[in-house]
Amino acid sequence: MEVRVALIGQPNVGKSSLFKALTGGDVMIANWPGTTVERVEGVVKYKGREIRLIDLPGIYGFSATTLEEKLSREYILSGEPHAVVVLVDATLPERTLYLAVEALELTGNVIVAFTKTDLSHSYGIHINYDLIQSRLKAPVVATSIVDDRGLRTLLEKILETVSKPPGEPSLKLSYGELEPFVDSVQRIIMEHRVLPKYPSRWLAVKLLEGDVDLEEKLLREAGEEVLNKIRAVRSEAQRIIGRDLAAFTASKRFQFILEVLGAGIVKKKVASAGLKYRFFYNPVIGPVASILIIMLMFLVAFTINTGFPLNTLLSILGQEELAEAVEKYSVSGLMEEYLGAVQEWVAGAVGDPVAASLIAKGIVGGVGAVLTFIPLILVVSLILSMFEDSGVLPRMAIGAHYLTSKIGLSGASIFPLTLSLGCNVPAILATRASISLRERLRLTITLPFIPCQARLIVLLALSTALSTFSSSLLVITGYLAAFLAFITVNYALYRLQDKPRGRSPELLLEVPPVHKPVARVLWWMVWSDLKHFVKRAGLVILSASVAVWFLTHVSTSLELTLDPSESIAAEASRVLTPLLEPIGVSGPGAWIVLFSLLIGFFAKELFISTLLVVSGSSTVRQATSLIGLTDAELIPLAVFTVLYVPCVATLSAIFSETRSAKHVVLTLALMMAVAYAGALITRLLITMW
Repeated sequence: MEVRVALIGQPNVGKSSLFKALTGGDVMIANWPGTTVERVEGVVKYKGREIRLIDLPGIYGFSATTLEEKLSREYILSGEPHAVVVLVDATLPERTLYLAVEALELTGNVIVAFTKTDLSHSYGIHINYDLIQSRLKAPVVATSIVDDRGLRTLLEKILETVSKPPGEPSLKLSYGELEPFVDSVQRIIMEHRVLPKYPSRWLAVKLLEGDVDLEEKLLREAGEEVLNKIRAVRSEAQRIIGRDLAAFTASKRFQFILEVLGAGIVKKKVASAGLKYRFFYNPVIGPVASILIIMLMFLVAFTINTGFPLNTLLSILGQEELAEAVEKYSVSGLMEEYLGAVQEWVAGAVGDPVAASLIAKGIVGGVGAVLTFIPLILVVSLILSMFEDSGVLPRMAIGAHYLTSKIGLSGASIFPLTLSLGCNVPAILATRASISLRERLRLTITLPFIPCQARLIVLLALSTALSTFSSSLLVITGYLAAFLAFITVNYALYRLQDKPRGRSPELLLEVPPVHKPVARVLWWMVWSDLKHFVKRAGLVILSASVAVWFLTHVSTSLELTLDPSESIAAEASRVLTPLLEPIGVSGPGAWIVLFSLLIGFFAKELFISTLLVVSGSSTVRQATSLIGLTDAELIPLAVFTVLYVPCVATLSAIFSETRSAKHVVLTLALMMAVAYAGALITRLLITMW
């Protein structure tokens, strides 16, 4: 079935530009019946549905004082459009939100779309769209035709809206001392059952305002007696209120608008940045300065949360005690200690050892995994928000663009790339800074190739098991393989997606004036990221934690067991062990490696602990010796562990950002294929060497 959507907005709000961006300029132009007013239509095909957009004339309200207002009002109430999209200029929200408020009083299938959101920041206007949505009680979407921001979201909201039965108007404004008179007129309307196609409350307000067009319709349908009753109520209301009722209701709407915008908008006076930040535009200094600032941000964010990489640097300098203290008293270190105590208490409080294990490791462990990520995302989001809100972030992207464009990425990609070295989860959330949807999808799929802190731990642990090969060289080999995979796969996808169409990595950014970050705006941005992670990724992580517990504590005979070697996961590992033979992992103990890889899917660092526990060893060297792994087999395995599937938290983040199971499966398949190929090539090179 075709979906019909009315597109309305005040003049110069960007309605025609948005219409062309959605329809691609393929439009049909006619006149509204019996008039010389143009009716412009276009079709968008999205998710197998045809969405017909009807571009209504630019109007300021629904008072029917002009032919355009009358046509727009009657069309919306005709029942023909399944949804109404009202546009609001993000650079002039106080004036242009008025039409949206009137539309929300008129019908219940309204979507409010803010336009020119790419410009609002440069005007010093910061908008919390979630807060405005909660106040308007209708979907609110931020859009920009410059970078196609929000266009897909708008189409999604349209399909969501039309999938629900049409309801009553969602917004009910309070008109203060006029309310008793609104109720009186509404009772007259309902008593005589007149003009039933109009919402009774909206009709009552408009008749009190003295809407001539509606009075004529009422006179024709109900007669002069009913009209005179309503006019008598209006006269009494005007006498008591002491001013023109149309002006009074308009003032109440503007008062409501100011309340909404007061809660959801912060305005900051901006000034020119002058010469202070021009160094970002220098082709030599710009990239260096951008990378140094981002690395400093990375150092601060991850040191606060995990102690890494400061603890590693201190270890290299021989300050082992200080390195241990930095890691122990980091946010994650303190949380892990607290969660460990909770798990111990649960294990002691619950009598049944299996139930205790489920609650302590499956449920508490899953909740703990989610909680452990929250401080990291909070700090990273806060730092990024400070740079973004201040206007420094776009300048850093410009500075880095010269380097990143060489591998098919824009300068905006430097932020998620750097964050990936610490953790892929906040890095994937940071892809929202990307300037195009294609680049964002590429980054979402390829960022998991970059080794995070947990994979560095695995590499360092495996390096201790080497007897002849250099430990440092193993770590370097793992990182080289990972970055080579990231660059190769990303560039290949870029060539497939954009290069054939003649698209080079572009950086089209509105560079706003630099100003001090606004605390209220920072809170909005950080809270949005935290809520987004907990709501979408958190549930998946918790569910996966419980699922992993069952796979490692239920035997093939479906009996509970505390011995992981008897579990379904262990049996599956024994069956799949031949898959590791080409990369050099074979023999009776090979299943332990595969089992550890499967558990490492939940959290990469679990690969090492599982290897030790299941093999009954106290060191990695002892474990690999028992399994029968030589240096020539350990090195390909190390490359494989760096490149194979991302952890469940990363996959959760990918799903939460793309809302597509297809992209999750594609990422899994791509990483497995690259990991296998990388390990085989490494094995071949070692054999030749």
